[in-house]
This record gives sequence, C-alpha cells and structure tokens, in this order.
Amino acid sequence: MYYVFSIMYRNLKIFFIIAFIIHTTAAPVGAQTMSNDSYIIKMQGFNTLSGVTAGKDYGLRSTVGDLNPITSEGVNFKVRTGFENLAATIPFSILLSSGLIDFGALSPTNPIIRTVDLTTHSLTVYGYSVLVFENDPLTIIPPTELNSASVSKTFIPDTTCDNGQCGTENASEWINALTYGFGYRCDNVTGTDCDSSFAKTNSYKHFPDLASNDDPTSIMAGIGSNDKAVRISYKVNISGTQTQGNYSNIITYIAVPNF
Repeated sequence: MYYVFSIMYRNLKIFFIIAFIIHTTAAPVGAQTMSNDSYIIKMQGFNTLSGVTAGKDYGLRSTVGDLNPITSEGVNFKVRTGFENLAATIPFSILLSSGLIDFGALSPTNPIIRTVDLTTHSLTVYGYSVLVFENDPLTIIPPTELNSASVSKTFIPDTTCDNGQCGTENASEWINALTYGFGYRCDNVTGTDCDSSFAKTNSYKHFPDLASNDDPTSIMAGIGSNDKAVRISYKVNISGTQTQGNYSNIITYIAVPNF
C-alpha cells in the first residue's frame, strides 16, 4: 500500500512517498494437554526463549515458541498466547507540518534555511525507519534547451560542509558562509529518533543522489509505540558565480514499519 504526498515549491519541488510493507507467515502448530482428576490445562505451545539483545549498531527483540496465536476465554479469565499481542488497528503513518516551503530569492554567501516537521504515528513496537534520497542535485535547465535533445544542466552542488568531508552517511559542521551547496539536518522534537550523526549543532549531510547510484540512507529510525517527531532543516548557500534561475529536484522519503 502506497500513499503519495506531492508538495510544490517555488525553488524546490519535493515528493514525499510513504511505503507500507506487511509480511505475514504461517507456522506449524505445536500443542500439549496436561490433566489429572482435578484439572485440564491445554497449551498451544511453550515460550522457549524471549528477550531483547542490543549492541552498538543494532537492537534485536526475540520470541521463540507459542507458534499458534490464540485467545482462550472463560467466565473469569482471558489468556492470549502466541506471538506478542500488539495493537495494530491504527495504520502506521507519517505527517508533514507544512505543504509549502519557499526559499525565495537566493543571494551569494547568504545561507537560507527552511524547516518542516515530520511526525510518525502509530508505530509498531518492532520499530521503523525513514529512508531518504534525491533524484538529482538542485538543478536548472535553461529555457532555450527545454525541448533540446541534448540538455545541459546547471547544478547547485550538494554540500560537503566546512571540512569537505560530510556526505550521505556522515554529518559535519557547516557554518562558513563561503561553503556552498545544498544539504539537510535532522533535530529531535519528540523522542530521539534522528540519526545520531546530527547530534552536534550545525552538522549537516547531503542527500543520496539517485542519479549517481547512491543508496538511500536512514534519516530517522526507532522502536516503541509512541508517536515521534523530528524537524528537518534544508539549507542552501550559493556562490557569486552561480547561474540565476529557479532550481528544483525531487526528495523522496520512504517510511517503513518493521514487523
């Protein structure tokens, strides 16, 4: 199931694509009945292992056993067995705080920052991630070449930050007005789900470029059932030699819940 949000910008056009992936499997059922003259206990299976294992770069929640999810009810009791019984009646979704961002007229060595809040709702406790990529750097095509078979494009380059080393995975400080390009950062509003490389103030990355065969990167990820919100900041800075015009590209966000 896919939901598509299309947002038009005067100097930037961004499409937000939310992808939902659900995978279910069936497993053989194991059960056992225990009884004597005074009682009967029917078991759908046994929990042989459960818990949470975590490391520096991962978190693993596991449950082994109880292969047949079922609810048993009596006059005074209700027992749910099988896989963890988790509420899933409300669809997982994400929401943007604004449908319009206007960078206005760009001027050399005058960085412009615009923000939008991204909120995730009804998370599964198994976690989720939001991936992001761009189709191209910010681009302008001269009007005289719109119908040309051979089009020459002019780009605002993706930023490499003040030290020339930030990329699609690693963030670096970007405060110098003589450092040019287009980049972004993520700040936590509710929760702590922004990528940890943005922890340092004024640290930025640039978007993975689909045209250059870059892999999408995770901008936020987490686990738990509470809603989470982040603030995404887009930053543009141009040099005095940058060609004037209306630049655009497509930024794609894919939100995927884990099951």
